[in-house]
Amino acid sequence: MKKKISSAVLIAAILVGAFLYAHVDKNIYLYDRSLESEDFINTGILEAGETLEQTFTMKDEAIDGINLKISSVGNVEDVTLLGTLKDAGSNEKVSEFSVAGSEIKNNKINKLKVPRVEDTKGKEYTLVLACEGSDEQNGLSFYVTQGNVGKLTVKGNDTNGVLVSRMLCHRFDVETFIVLLGFVAFVYVFMRTLYKLFK
Repeated sequence: MKKKISSAVLIAAILVGAFLYAHVDKNIYLYDRSLESEDFINTGILEAGETLEQTFTMKDEAIDGINLKISSVGNVEDVTLLGTLKDAGSNEKVSEFSVAGSEIKNNKINKLKVPRVEDTKGKEYTLVLACEGSDEQNGLSFYVTQGNVGKLTVKGNDTNGVLVSRMLCHRFDVETFIVLLGFVAFVYVFMRTLYKLFK
C-alpha cells in the first residue's frame, strides 16, 4: 500500500513539474526564420522624432514580449528605445514599453518585455518604435528583410519587407510537455533495465 502511495505521489510530482516546465516563451516569427543574417538590411539610426512601424496579424493568444535584432551606434547612454503596440484597426494603444540604450546588446536579438496583451489571436496590430536622445551619430538601428506580413514604414517611408522581429507568447506548450514526459519515461525504463541486468 505504501509503495502504491509513494508511486502515486512521485507520478503526481513529475506531472506537476512537467506542467510548470512546459510554460515557455513561444516565438512567433514575423520574418522567414530560414533566412541568413546576410539577408538582413540595416535601417540606419532611428533619430529622435522618427519612427519605424510594422503591422502584423498575431498568430497566438497573447503578447508578452518582443525579440528584436538591434544595432547600437556610437554612444547610446542617453538613448531610450520606446515601443508601442496599437490595435491596427482602431489605432488604440494596447501596450507600451521602454528600454535604456545601455541595456541593448549590439547586433543581437534583444528580448524586450511587454505588458501582457491578451486575446490577440487573429487580430491585427501595429508595432511602433521610436528613440529618445538619438541623433545621426548616436542611436539605435534595426533590421528588415524580405517578406510581407503587413505594412512596414521606416522613417515615414513605405518599405518593402518585414522587420526582423518575433512576438513572444508565454503559455503552456503541449509539445514541450509531451517531450519532457517521454524523456522521463525513457530514463525510468533505462534505469529499470540496468537494475535488472546488474541485480
